[in-house]
Amino acid sequence: MAKIFQKGPAMKQAERGKSNFETKGALRLGSKKAPVQIRVQTQDRENELAAICAENGWACVIEIDAEQVEDIRSLEVLKNQQATSVSTKTPNRNDPCSCNSGKKYKKCCGA
Repeated sequence: MAKIFQKGPAMKQAERGKSNFETKGALRLGSKKAPVQIRVQTQDRENELAAICAENGWACVIEIDAEQVEDIRSLEVLKNQQATSVSTKTPNRNDPCSCNSGKKYKKCCGA
């Protein structure tokens, strides 16, 4: 089998673990790149909702239009967002069991 030699500078290879195309990260609602879009009918309501957004640190764009219906759906989504749950770590096989039986996990609840 013949060896192939390349004349000229070596070609650069892509870094390991990187893809050849750029991907956008997930945008979080209420951030500067994806602000909350709100439509209200009065100035008082705008001040009220702006205070709620400022209190929680959310970026928002509020439009005042007396002729259209109030639209605060995206703000309601942010208010009702559930916090991320954290699960507790299960003990290793040779650790004491979490049920306080005094036995090893592998002999008690891990069986």
